Amino acid sequence: MRTISRSQFLSGAAGMLTIAALTGCGGSPVSSTPKGPVEITFSSWQKGSKNVVDAYNAAQSDVHVTFKEVASSTDNYPQLTNQVKAKTAPDVITVEYPRVSEMATQGVLKDISKEAGDLLSKSFSPSITSLVNFGGATWGVPLDAGVLQMYYRSDLFEKYGIEVPTTWAEYAAAAKKVAAADPKVRLGASPVGDPALCAALAWQNGAKWGALNGDSWKVDIDSAASIEALKVQQDLVDAKLLWTGDAPVLAQKQADGQLLSVISGSWYGASLTTTFADQSGKWRVAPLPSPAAAPAAAMYGGSSFGISSTSDKVDAGLKFITWMTTNPEGIKARISGKSTTFPVNETARAAAIDAFDPSYFGGQDIYDVAAKGLAAIPEGWVWGPATVTTFTSLIDDAAKVKAGTSTLQDGLPVAQKATVADLKNRGISVK
Repeated sequence: MRTISRSQFLSGAAGMLTIAALTGCGGSPVSSTPKGPVEITFSSWQKGSKNVVDAYNAAQSDVHVTFKEVASSTDNYPQLTNQVKAKTAPDVITVEYPRVSEMATQGVLKDISKEAGDLLSKSFSPSITSLVNFGGATWGVPLDAGVLQMYYRSDLFEKYGIEVPTTWAEYAAAAKKVAAADPKVRLGASPVGDPALCAALAWQNGAKWGALNGDSWKVDIDSAASIEALKVQQDLVDAKLLWTGDAPVLAQKQADGQLLSVISGSWYGASLTTTFADQSGKWRVAPLPSPAAAPAAAMYGGSSFGISSTSDKVDAGLKFITWMTTNPEGIKARISGKSTTFPVNETARAAAIDAFDPSYFGGQDIYDVAAKGLAAIPEGWVWGPATVTTFTSLIDDAAKVKAGTSTLQDGLPVAQKATVADLKNRGISVK
């Protein structure tokens, strides 16, 4: 990838550059060999993170990791930004793919191109490493892919005579059949209020919301492909064929058997096994319904691990990150913490398959479904540095959608304008 100009990329992010400490002059030479393990800190909200830290500390003695739990992904980013300003940020941090470029431009992440270049080229595919590369630099090491797919109650599909839909047209027909059979039951829930899911559905349909062309960003949120993808969902909402309630309401309907399927990422399996443990054996996973006959998927979530810009322990941090993302024992430890992470490193993925108990899903190999979905994701999607602004705009529009005064697709041009304005206000070129 070509680099963008210094003034455009670093606007508002002077803290991104760190200065190596200078060795003092005079006095007796001091040994560079540390006494005991190098101490580093690591923060995350992900399931199984504490298990990973404990396993790593037990497996070697060169690096000791102290785990700092974060309440949620929502809390993660403002917390990291404040910690970097106060120079109290953990050494190793968790950053989801949509936030990598933002955390880079805001000076939260350290450029680890030199230290992690070989690791990325040897251990991950180019389509995955593109999610952590930005401005000609590498800002993180990938862990997983949140492949968008459909979770469904096999027993309830059978009860209502529903075949697993492979296209959105089939999904709409199934939704109509379920609603007609029982007005208290719906096939699924709408993406209203979930901008990341709206983005993923647009991605599946071939949209590309951002692109870096030389020194300038191209923003294309309200493209025909995006509008088409969200109109499919809006039509289902207008026909009252999907639930549109908030998360607690939907969870209750799911518990009561009134929500037959959930469109979510491959990580969602962990939530099912813990939140709806009494439904063990009843859930299955299927590929995401496609816009046409050919399978197509998208990514809904997925995380990387980076080094905070204030850390001076890059080597120790990368040793731990490498173990977390590519070592079978690291992945097994994460799975033992009730995670259903879908590793993007193939060795790690094989370990996840071996470690995962498929009984909740009736013995189904859910990793095989995710692998096929990963292969069907359209290439070329890029997350820009104003993703938060895009998502905020779509969330604001969601209230109008629920009130019936707007539509999912109507929010796209509004988000387009807000995103372009934000980038320009930061001195970033937009074409």
